[in-house]
Amino acid sequence: MLENQLERLVQEYNGAARSTEEVPAWILPPRSCRFLEDIAALLPPGSTAFEFGSGRSTHSLRRTSAGTTSVEDSGDWLARTEQLEGSIPKRVSDFSEVVPLTRCWNRLRPIQSFKVRAPRESLRRLQQAKLILVDSPPNPAKREHALFLAMNEAPAGAVIVLDDLEVSATSRFAHRLAHQNRDRFRFWLLTIDHQLGVFLKLRPGKMRSRPTLREFVGSWRRA
Repeated sequence: MLENQLERLVQEYNGAARSTEEVPAWILPPRSCRFLEDIAALLPPGSTAFEFGSGRSTHSLRRTSAGTTSVEDSGDWLARTEQLEGSIPKRVSDFSEVVPLTRCWNRLRPIQSFKVRAPRESLRRLQQAKLILVDSPPNPAKREHALFLAMNEAPAGAVIVLDDLEVSATSRFAHRLAHQNRDRFRFWLLTIDHQLGVFLKLRPGKMRSRPTLREFVGSWRRA
């Protein structure tokens, strides 16, 4: 059962010695990439992946999935992703798209995020993906909307991985969304690298997002 396999995998990574490898904060470290590959190995054959962001993770996902979709707000960074050392050439089944961050609303809070509902191909691929990585936008307040979108659109049985829970704001909204939607998601905290949040979608249903007063006021101040 995928739920039990995921739990064992998270426990295995959490129980291992912490890595001392230093990498830039905006790059997903090798150990986290290996974790993505290990998740992909648990999924049914032919499963596809989707990522908000691109970089080293893109090639880990291409290596282990039948097709990978990468959505970026920077065309330059998306181009650099294809030139990384050890890169996996883009296949016919892979898809990349530049989606600029635009002003939108998240539960009456003004934010900027990806509007993948407009590009139909990106939305279709998100709704089919069994492994989803949320590693962009870099700003925590903006990333919350990407996580909510992923949790809402992902099919049952999908695994969603959120990076950067060592950032207190990211940790707060990840744990809040996990608690408010606990009837439809299992959640694990992975304490490697920048810390990862791992969500397993058990069943479909309407997403809940009730931000705290601190989050609500903070969004308006940043707008």
